[in-house]
Amino acid sequence: MRVPIEWLKDFVQVELSPEELAEKLTMAGLEVEEVLDTPQGAVLSMYITPNRGDCLSVFGVAREVYALLGELARPTDLFHRLNAQILNPPTPEPLQTAEYARVEIRDPDLCPRYAARVIRDITPAPSPAQVQNRLLAAGMRPINNIVDATNYVMLELGQPLHAFDLHTLKDHTIIVRRAEPHERIQTLDGQEHQLSPTMLMICDAERPVAVAGVMGGAETEVTDDTRHILMESAHFNPMSIRATARQLGLRTESSYRFERFVDPNLVIVAQHRVCELLEQWTGVAAVPGIIDVYPHPHTPRMLTVRLARAERLLGFPIDPNEARTVLERLNLRPEPIDGGFRVQIPLYRADLLREEDLIEELGRILGYDRIPAIPPQGFTTQGKDSPEGAFAERVRTVLLSAGLQEIVGHTLEAPSPLQSGGEGIGELMYQPVTLQNPMSDELSCLRHSLMSSLIRVADHNRRRNRRDLHLFEIGRVFAQDEQGKFHEWTHLGILMTGLLHAPHWASKPQPADFYALKGVVEHLLRELGIAARFLPAEGRDHRLHPTRSAYVHDAHDQRLGVLGELHPELQKRYEFRQRVYLAEFGLMTLMRAAAHTVHYRPLPAFPPVLRDIAFVIAQSIPYAVVENTIREAGGTLLESLRLFDRYTGAPVPEQHHSLAFALVFRDPNRTLTDEEVNARVEAIFQALETQYGAQRRG
Repeated sequence: MRVPIEWLKDFVQVELSPEELAEKLTMAGLEVEEVLDTPQGAVLSMYITPNRGDCLSVFGVAREVYALLGELARPTDLFHRLNAQILNPPTPEPLQTAEYARVEIRDPDLCPRYAARVIRDITPAPSPAQVQNRLLAAGMRPINNIVDATNYVMLELGQPLHAFDLHTLKDHTIIVRRAEPHERIQTLDGQEHQLSPTMLMICDAERPVAVAGVMGGAETEVTDDTRHILMESAHFNPMSIRATARQLGLRTESSYRFERFVDPNLVIVAQHRVCELLEQWTGVAAVPGIIDVYPHPHTPRMLTVRLARAERLLGFPIDPNEARTVLERLNLRPEPIDGGFRVQIPLYRADLLREEDLIEELGRILGYDRIPAIPPQGFTTQGKDSPEGAFAERVRTVLLSAGLQEIVGHTLEAPSPLQSGGEGIGELMYQPVTLQNPMSDELSCLRHSLMSSLIRVADHNRRRNRRDLHLFEIGRVFAQDEQGKFHEWTHLGILMTGLLHAPHWASKPQPADFYALKGVVEHLLRELGIAARFLPAEGRDHRLHPTRSAYVHDAHDQRLGVLGELHPELQKRYEFRQRVYLAEFGLMTLMRAAAHTVHYRPLPAFPPVLRDIAFVIAQSIPYAVVENTIREAGGTLLESLRLFDRYTGAPVPEQHHSLAFALVFRDPNRTLTDEEVNARVEAIFQALETQYGAQRRG
């Protein structure tokens, strides 16, 4: 927000330079980002926090300056007059205005107050030069005296107003209601909008004429032909305005203020002020009276502040007279009680809800520099990582050592077919979580799976011609069960696509495939001490290829996760020209299955015995079954095995393949004999032939 110093001095006369004033305001919690040097003079460019909507005006900032400096700020007569009106607003009478207009509120929960005045026989013309200069300094474009008056008062007091061409309002009637199905409106920016029944509209007897609190309609705007106007000043529900502005994609100075709560007392004060200014500029007075529909008036809150507690929280002594002076300058109207004050909170201070808020006010006005710099004392518990965090770091170390790169994705995303995967991995059986008031369609869901997050990153890199990706993420996922209860877990996701290694003149680069991903997963599980087996997913996870995907189970048949190739349809959808491989695991599931004690064994003292075996077996028999059979038949003497060759084609029968394994036998206590090893090899062939019809090869 931009506050011209020259305009600020209409309310408080200060001797400080703009830079000194900026420092004072910043130290009191109203950050001045920059002091601008404009043709209209020095301007304070300020950042106002969302809880201080009362400071989104020149007068609001003037109140803060007075609270900080007291009589040194020398408040003007205009300051005192407007301040008194806001604290004790006059009770309006409709008088003659009721002869020219009618107001009806059908949704008082969304519009608690609506006031209207009528000004007849007024001619649009340029505003006075000083007014135009102030609007320009504040960042607004002058239009004509009527529109400029509404903008001027909005910037001055913080109350948005809107002027309708009274002649264009059907039956000279204002009806405040929700939009009806299929209604549309063309706003002042020339855009036509489809309305929904959740949106609050300002309507005449037939149609919407403005989006309440956001923007007026084009059909009733003030033009050069306008002669009679209806001036609107209203109070709206902040949540309603925020939702409507977001849905329509309209962010205006008006909606910016209404979203942060505007004092309902300003409705009448702003009406008097805008008509006062227009009469000064044009000589035309408003019709006597104000139509004020206010079915359920707001009542001020009462709070108590104890000085002993304030001193305990702030750390410095506070004189009661000093505290009372501060509270009075903040318009809190303090009444002394035993040990403190009872105060009445002005409606514009919606941020003051409890005693601690009042203590904060005392601290910032008296000066945070009075808080003593005392080192904390006492005993603390030595910090350490949580078991889950330590396990995540263990997983992270393994994957980084395997050559993968860690990413951190956004937890908000657009709806995606990658958010759930059919049977999933246990936790993913729940439904995705959709936000009620999303910032945009692209951020409308909490992610249900890390696969969607990883694919977004891969797609982003693909568009920038980065195609060799080996990524992992450890992050939170969210879901909702059938009873509507929300859940949150930590998952591990892995993505591999493109070449495994950078091209080299001495070797042909190999692309990532299912087995490369499976190898990384096996390496991770082995380092975690998890004995796992892989079972075909058989199309039960619709995100993955029906025949190139698998579920991972531990020794107790608990599902740990899923891995496989991205489904061809999704690959086309995301325009990937190379195959993409994904895996996802529940981190806590892995943690429960992992071994957390490291066991060491001495280096072997006796030599191994090596044997190579080869056999023909049906391709329909899973490799894991073949490997387990060899291990069981080989017994305790079989130290390791490795598949080093696979062959298909003549003379191997169709639907069969030849597998060759390198076997390592060893006894830790003695040297094995050839007879013992040959017996184990023969047992392996017998098991394969008996159970699966394998035929040994020479």
